[in-house]
Amino acid sequence: MIYGRGMKEVSLGRAALILAMTENREREEEVKKWLGLMGYPKAVATEVSGTLSEFKQKVVKNAVTAALNTGVIDNEPEKIHSVVHAALEALCGIELLSMANPSLKVKLSIVADDKWLAVGMFGMSAAYPSTNHERAGLGIMHL
Repeated sequence: MIYGRGMKEVSLGRAALILAMTENREREEEVKKWLGLMGYPKAVATEVSGTLSEFKQKVVKNAVTAALNTGVIDNEPEKIHSVVHAALEALCGIELLSMANPSLKVKLSIVADDKWLAVGMFGMSAAYPSTNHERAGLGIMHL
């Protein structure tokens, strides 16, 4: 059992990271269809960018808005709470402790089944334009 459900070919966390790593909208749509076949019909991706201080303010708002607008979650306090916590957990993998206020450009994905939700983040960070680094983060929370 993984996260309280039977084994699937792709774990929920892996599904969220795969979606977050898509390079363009066409590939994103292909992956969402594939995830539906894998047992994850609820999935969305959005982008978040800015300096770290701006980024932190946008992450939760963008995640909750995307999840609600696409029906990944219902507008219920406990479901919104799950998105918030998973997004903050994923942010831990993106945040840089060594840089004061780097620029970030990240694709954020949310994938859910009937009991669990995962937020994946994948993108670039840089303190200076020629110092880009890839970053990834993952957060999982029960609904």
